[in-house]
Amino acid sequence: MKLIITTLLLITNISSFGQTKQEKLEERQKNKVEIFSSQEKDNLQAFVEAQVDRMKLSENLRDDYYMILGYHTNKMARLDDKDAQLTEDEVKIKFKKMLTNLDGDVAEILTEDQFKIHKESFDKIVTSVYNRNGWDKK
Repeated sequence: MKLIITTLLLITNISSFGQTKQEKLEERQKNKVEIFSSQEKDNLQAFVEAQVDRMKLSENLRDDYYMILGYHTNKMARLDDKDAQLTEDEVKIKFKKMLTNLDGDVAEILTEDQFKIHKESFDKIVTSVYNRNGWDKK
C-alpha cells in the first residue's frame, strides 16, 4: 500500500513538473522576439558554415566550436525578449559583454589564424545585428 501511494505521488509530481516545464516553455516562446527572419537565419547559418570550413577544424574541434557558438548566441538572442525587461542600453551593454565572453571561449580552442577567421566572420554578423537594431557600433 505504501508503495502504491509513493508511486502515485511520484507520478503526480512528475506530471505537474512536466506541465510546469511546458508552461514555462510556452511563456518563453510567447515572449521571444525574433531579430532575424527564418530566411535570414538560414543565410547566416550558411555563412557561418562556410567560415568554419575556412578554419579547417577537425571534427571534434568543429563540434566544440559550434557548441560554444550555440551557447553564446542563444543567450544573446534572448536579451531583448519581452520578459527580459531590459532597456536598449542594457541590451547593448550585455550584448557586448557576451561577445567578449564568446571570443574568450573560442580563443581557448582555436589557433591564432582560426581565431582571426572567427573574428572576421562574427564581426560581420555583429554588424548585421547592430544595423538591424539601429545601434551605433562604438
